Amino acid sequence: MRLLCAADIHLGRRPSRLPVPLAERARDLGPAGAWRRMVDEALDLAVDAVLLAGDVVDSDDDFFEAYADLREGVERLRQAQIPVFAVAGNHDVQVLPRLAEAVPEGFTLLGQGGRWEARTVPHDDGARVRILGWSFPESHPTLDPLASLAHDRASGVTIGLLHCDRDQTGSTYAPVRSADLAAAPVDAWLLGHVHKPDIAPGPRPMGYLGSLVGTDPGEPGAHGAWLLEVAPDGRIDISLLPLAPLRWETLELRLDDLADAGDVLPGIASALDTLPARLDGARPEAIGCRLRLAGRTPHRRAIGELLSKDEPRGIHVVLEGGVRAFVHAWTLEAQPAYDLAALAGGSDPVGLLARKLLTIRGQGDPDERRTLLRSARERLVGVVGERYLKTAHLEAPDTEAVAHLLESAALEALDALLAQAEERS
Repeated sequence: MRLLCAADIHLGRRPSRLPVPLAERARDLGPAGAWRRMVDEALDLAVDAVLLAGDVVDSDDDFFEAYADLREGVERLRQAQIPVFAVAGNHDVQVLPRLAEAVPEGFTLLGQGGRWEARTVPHDDGARVRILGWSFPESHPTLDPLASLAHDRASGVTIGLLHCDRDQTGSTYAPVRSADLAAAPVDAWLLGHVHKPDIAPGPRPMGYLGSLVGTDPGEPGAHGAWLLEVAPDGRIDISLLPLAPLRWETLELRLDDLADAGDVLPGIASALDTLPARLDGARPEAIGCRLRLAGRTPHRRAIGELLSKDEPRGIHVVLEGGVRAFVHAWTLEAQPAYDLAALAGGSDPVGLLARKLLTIRGQGDPDERRTLLRSARERLVGVVGERYLKTAHLEAPDTEAVAHLLESAALEALDALLAQAEERS
């Protein structure tokens, strides 16, 4: 038997950070397009059922948009006699039960009201798989759903479908413990809520399916649906099908061998051309890139000035296979091509700044580093708390973020000082 499984579709949500040329295709690149792709895959594979582990819909305000998308997909699956089983999560605790009543026959919401419920999926050869599910009874349940799960072992293979917060004591999103999941009479646990997939193949798969598509850069890498196959002997195999139409990646370009600052522009274009080779069988329509310019180069300052005028975030290209790639953010992390330790031996401002940089990087007195970072963070906390910034609800950076900010500022200052020294000479 074959089951196609997903979680955290969030119908109604739109992807962020899309460039203007792709903004009009937000629906196709986001959850609605990902759901259509999942339905297409279910039909192509002729699976026995589709399973959804919560947060099918983004919010109660998305009823009509989600209704149109969900109804269309369920109707196509129903015509192929492929049932859909789902549980509600914290985002759709109110709206998913209403949708379950409105969509055509073929969609079953399991475990309404916070109770465990099981349904059986039959197969032509007589095999049967039991789907066990529990839905959120409210938006922020603090109870452990496994506390009410009966531990009687049912015959055949049981697949658990649950939206929950695993190993997070005090969570208000149905907290559960990994040990209790492992002790339950369930042969595989398919979890929703955390958007980063972490389920691993094995004799007893257990973990988060991740979001069907990453709608912002905080969800990088492969996303999609999972194909779960149950062999006649009860063995379970599970594998990710990277169906997401939109993908987020970090692209690193090293500048060590750059002959001239202007060469960074064709270098970025060439780096983008390497993206299709990194997709491991995925077929996204678009890839959003966070560009990291790394390495060591004597042209760091000139590159920064060049890219401040010719903004990389304007890049939008069509790659091999028609994949559209764009840069949504970039950072110049390359270090100047000089010996920082040698510079730190001087008594001039360059030497002082070089010593501060070594301290920030942890190559000096650790007590001095802690004092420096604590002082800088306290000043940033004060800035964030200023009256004119309070409405922005900004958060003060953590210690390592402060270190990164200080290092970036110090490198720019060091570049400027060395450039002045060079002009005087």
